[in-house]
Amino acid sequence: MSPTRKKSTSAKATARSTAAKKKSAAKKKAATKKKSVAAAPAAKKTAAKSALAKKKAAAKAAAAKKKTAAKVAAARQKSAVKKAAAKAAATKKKAAAKAAAAKKKAAAKAAVAKKKAAAKAAAAKQKAAIKKAAAVKAAAAKAAKAAADAAKKAAAKAEKAAAAEAAKKAAAAKKRQRARTRVVLPTGPRHPRLGYKYVCFSCEAKFYDLNKPEPLCPKCGTDQRERPVEALPQPRKAARRASVQPMAPLLDDDDEIVVRPTEFDRAPGGAHAGADVMFDNVVDVQDEVDGTTDPVAEPADPDEVVP
Repeated sequence: MSPTRKKSTSAKATARSTAAKKKSAAKKKAATKKKSVAAAPAAKKTAAKSALAKKKAAAKAAAAKKKTAAKVAAARQKSAVKKAAAKAAATKKKAAAKAAAAKKKAAAKAAVAKKKAAAKAAAAKQKAAIKKAAAVKAAAAKAAKAAADAAKKAAAKAEKAAAAEAAKKAAAAKKRQRARTRVVLPTGPRHPRLGYKYVCFSCEAKFYDLNKPEPLCPKCGTDQRERPVEALPQPRKAARRASVQPMAPLLDDDDEIVVRPTEFDRAPGGAHAGADVMFDNVVDVQDEVDGTTDPVAEPADPDEVVP
């Protein structure tokens, strides 16, 4: 047999088996339905009978409960009436006893209150007297304290005034000293870019003021304008240096006489103006190292005769 025929036969066999299974399942469902329909009326009858029996039993139980409840209520009512009568009698007796006891207590309380009031009045009088004496003492102590405080304040004010006056005097003295020492000349020459050179009078450090208005020492921060008067450098007298001039040559009768320029010729508009400018800023190198400068020697008088 060919493979296609084998496949077709197997498919037909599976279809037949599935159809047979479906038919058997349908038959089983129909049988179960028939059984349930046949058993339904019997079940309904049994349920109705059981419900009637339950209702009758419940009615009987309710009637019995009502009878017992009525009996219990009647008995309770009788006992409550008896108890109320007994309670009323007892309350009357208790009220009478309480009234008598209250009268006795009231009389005793009134007597005790009178005694307490008298004792309180006496204690209040005594306390008032003590308070008055204490107030008098406190007033005297306050007055004494106020007087002492006033005296202390006056003394403190006087001390403050004296201290303020002393401080003012010290400040004035400092101002005067500063005014005297403010015009302190620098201890070194002036550099065109770094400013004046100083030697600190406190730590002896050498520095330039960098053209600042306050010459403060960069090492210790001391203002050089506060230099004391006794620490001011004393100006040295300039030693007059003799200017060496070459000896004039002997002139014949036919030679011309050369006249040396005078100070008027050296004036700004003169013929030899600026001849000595190049020597005005000359500073000795050793003096720069030591922090002191010797003043430049004055130019010789042109009319002065040098031997």
